Amino acid sequence: MPKSHDNLTDADLVRAVGSGDRDAYAALVDRHLQSVHAVAMRITCDAAAAQDISQDVFVRAYERLYLYDGNHPFRNWLLKIATNLSLNHLRSRQRERILHLRAAEAREDSAGGRREDPDIPGPQEWKHWLGQLDETQRTVIVLFHFHEMPYTEIADVLDVPLNTVRTHLHRARKRLRELMTAGPMRENGKWNVAR
Repeated sequence: MPKSHDNLTDADLVRAVGSGDRDAYAALVDRHLQSVHAVAMRITCDAAAAQDISQDVFVRAYERLYLYDGNHPFRNWLLKIATNLSLNHLRSRQRERILHLRAAEAREDSAGGRREDPDIPGPQEWKHWLGQLDETQRTVIVLFHFHEMPYTEIADVLDVPLNTVRTHLHRARKRLRELMTAGPMRENGKWNVAR
């Protein structure tokens, strides 16, 4: 990110882009690429698709920057685009029931292999359980638990009422609990999930 842009807010950078400063847009991309890519990756479970979607998000955002409402965080606007493109990808590939939880895997790696505790489910177990949620419930879980977005921001990203977010999250958690407690989940000291 150019030094001249380090201390500017997103709103300042958007205004600079509107005035023809292309470096300002590069600064916005640098600032938000990781979050956009993480959302796309967690929703699509496809590294190549997540990379393509991330690029598409910033191309679309640039082309439609005049539609951005400065009263809302720029990050949320980008994540809304990323979420919609990711869900469209899932629908077009008929992969509504797939989610790969890279965040859990990364946390385990950074924790130095604490995966030895058989009571803690790993990425494959989470992938199995979350893959059985519908795409909307899966998306609110990703945004709330992995991006730590409050209900109001999730409502903005998904363009739904606040109470709808609460309902989706409540139902998703309830369904996850049912999945995690149904049937023989442990076998020989390990979590047992149907692949």
